Amino acid sequence: MDGDRGNPGIGGRKPLIIIADAHVSKARGNFSPFFRLLEALAGKDDDLVFLGDIFDLWVALPRYENELHRHFLAWCRYQKTRRSIGYLEGNHEFFLTESHAEAFSWCSPGPWHLDRQGHLFCHGDQINTQDIRYLTFRKLSKNRCAKRLLTHLPLGPAVVEYLKRRLKYTNPAFRRRLPGAQIAAFAEARFREGAHTVFAGHFHQAHLYQNPQGRQLHTLPAWYTTGCVSHWDSQNRTLRSMALGTESPG
Repeated sequence: MDGDRGNPGIGGRKPLIIIADAHVSKARGNFSPFFRLLEALAGKDDDLVFLGDIFDLWVALPRYENELHRHFLAWCRYQKTRRSIGYLEGNHEFFLTESHAEAFSWCSPGPWHLDRQGHLFCHGDQINTQDIRYLTFRKLSKNRCAKRLLTHLPLGPAVVEYLKRRLKYTNPAFRRRLPGAQIAAFAEARFREGAHTVFAGHFHQAHLYQNPQGRQLHTLPAWYTTGCVSHWDSQNRTLRSMALGTESPG
């Protein structure tokens, strides 16, 4: 759990922009629109949360990072001096917290992050506990042994190619539909722990779960497919999608 979001004295009352599932890569050719998005965000003072899978693959180790990652990190280091910037590791990011936590106001490798205002942020890849195939792959790929292999052994690049292939095929059936019962169960568990509003990515589509007490879980649209980010007004408890920048990411 972190302290108050926002600049000193704001107390978590600033509007919040959340970016989910951008899947930026050279191969996809969507990096220019993404960096135009960052230019547009630089002209605003909202707090920001990157909800994971911002890059199509980001292994945060020296041999595997490229200029896209470095450009993004430099932007975040500068922008965090004037706003809060949070980052949740998604299933396409590896070892980011250990290597680059200083680039963000907060950065979490865990399944979620809860702030003092009761906002809980999660990438969402661990919501569906029935997706055993993916959860097994996650355990095997996000651990110290995998990091040691990638850092020191000549086999590291081959492992990265394997990761790229597996990330596309670990859970295609689960990505095609929202697991409504699992989302509701996850939401209620987090509400019991103190969350009032939950934001999740991973599913690439907008969906609202709300319980009788008015607590909410929002799954957010993917920037990769929609070109939209999500804007949260915590005072009015309203969420809307908005396009920033001038071109579609397509």
